Amino acid sequence: MKYRLSIFQWLSFVLMLMLLIIVGAFWLIYRLNVKDIQNELRKNKMYEVEFMTSQLSTQFEQVLTNTITLSQDQSVRGYPYILKFGDQYSKYEMKLTIIDKLALNTASTSWKNTVILYYEDEKETVSSDSSFSFSTFSPPEQARNRWVLHTDKEGKGYYSNIMRSHISSLLIEVRISLDNLVKMMDQYVSGMPLLYDASERAFIQPGAAFPQELLQSISPGISGNRGTISATVNRTEYQINYMKSDMLDLYFIDAYPKRQYIEPINRNNRLFLYAVLVVLVGIMFYTLLLRKQVQKPVIMLRKAIDRFDRGDFSSRAVDLQVNEFKVLGNSFNRMAENTQILIEQVLLGEIEVKEAKLKQYQAQINPHFLYNCLNFIQSKASIEDYQAVTAMTLHLASYCRYIHKIEQLESSLQDELEFVEHYLHIVHLRKKEITFEFGVTAEAGRYRLPRMILQPLVENCIKHGIEPNLRPGIISITAEEVDSYLLITVKDNGIGMTEERLGAVRRHIEDNIISNEQLGTGLRNVNQRLRLYFGKDSGLSVDSVLSEGTCYRIRIEKEGEAHSANSAGR
Repeated sequence: MKYRLSIFQWLSFVLMLMLLIIVGAFWLIYRLNVKDIQNELRKNKMYEVEFMTSQLSTQFEQVLTNTITLSQDQSVRGYPYILKFGDQYSKYEMKLTIIDKLALNTASTSWKNTVILYYEDEKETVSSDSSFSFSTFSPPEQARNRWVLHTDKEGKGYYSNIMRSHISSLLIEVRISLDNLVKMMDQYVSGMPLLYDASERAFIQPGAAFPQELLQSISPGISGNRGTISATVNRTEYQINYMKSDMLDLYFIDAYPKRQYIEPINRNNRLFLYAVLVVLVGIMFYTLLLRKQVQKPVIMLRKAIDRFDRGDFSSRAVDLQVNEFKVLGNSFNRMAENTQILIEQVLLGEIEVKEAKLKQYQAQINPHFLYNCLNFIQSKASIEDYQAVTAMTLHLASYCRYIHKIEQLESSLQDELEFVEHYLHIVHLRKKEITFEFGVTAEAGRYRLPRMILQPLVENCIKHGIEPNLRPGIISITAEEVDSYLLITVKDNGIGMTEERLGAVRRHIEDNIISNEQLGTGLRNVNQRLRLYFGKDSGLSVDSVLSEGTCYRIRIEKEGEAHSANSAGR
């Protein structure tokens, strides 16, 4: 015998599979999240590096611009003339004026800097720093118009830029202390900042010590204007972003350990996995606990359902001790009883509908209607109105020929309309005040439907709508395709119905069992035949307004055409 897993074994297997899927999916999502976080972090860090580099360039540019502007000052330009032709007091006074302006220029920027003016022809030095202003004339030897780094063994120093003024004998030197750069890096708290001068191959470090091994790993990888490199020092992986300043050969570097930002995610992931394991253990324990209380009632209920499925409608679920399954068993027992009752009602309903189908083939010609037709022929013949006799004879013959084709259970809508047209011609010959009009599309005319489905509606319009009215009557028949169904409308302009009678008619055509003999069976049979042929979504509906007329609408779902083929064979 082939072994089959029980529901609890399946449950355990599915739980383990779900756990593996969850863990696998979580691990994949974790790797994707880490990758996305690293990419976003790299972008954000590069934006910060770009901002700091821009600030660095801006400060250098501001100091240099202020110094160039100062070189255009009248005092600075006129000082050589005073040195040549002025007295000692004028020379001293002019020098103090220039020193004050240099000091003011230095104070106008946030960075501490020193401006030194070298008048080469006069061998004179003037500076915002008094130690230069009153010292021996000694201009430095370095490249012009570029920033050059000067440092001592302790790492202290400055950046210097020497330029020549439009006064040919004047050299202007600007010195920016490295303390300004260190102070700026101390304010950068997002990572580990560092400055690297590529020309001098020197690092400018903030107050916090930078790992020496990391410095050795950084310098070979820096090239171009910007970039990102990775370095591993003491089993710690660092991400390093750098960017070059526009003003000088100086790189701003930001280094940070990757683990610093990934560790919180790892911790949360571990907590999640622990929670999944705890939940899994709890579910497995609860599953085993329910095994005895669930498996036996399920087996008993399944056996009862199997007996019911094999046709034993007396099968009932008994001896269910657990409350929940007792409720389920009682529900099954009620369902079985209701099913028996429903089956009986459905069988009775189908028998009644089939009997109605058979009856519509019998006695279709109302004796009174036939008598009126023959009487019309006799009266017209007596006055030699042979044209009326011929018309009545032809229409009556076509009418009789159609209704006696008992072997045909269905016909096209076009054939039904032709049959109804013969009937209405007969009525019009007898009663000229009754007229009719058709409006049916060619596509709608090809639809198949049960025979004799329109004639009861037309007869109802004449008998209960137009004849009791004193004014001329008109019957309108239209058919058109609307979305997923065919809509056939039969309408008259007769006396209509009250709200109470309309409600009674609507209930009557929906009832499975005749509850009001006075309302007849014509409309009810039409509705039942339509539903039998085309399904429950198809059928007949009635609308009416007192003194305005009645409208009958037949709705045939297009999906019901396949259903009609099966119904026709019954």
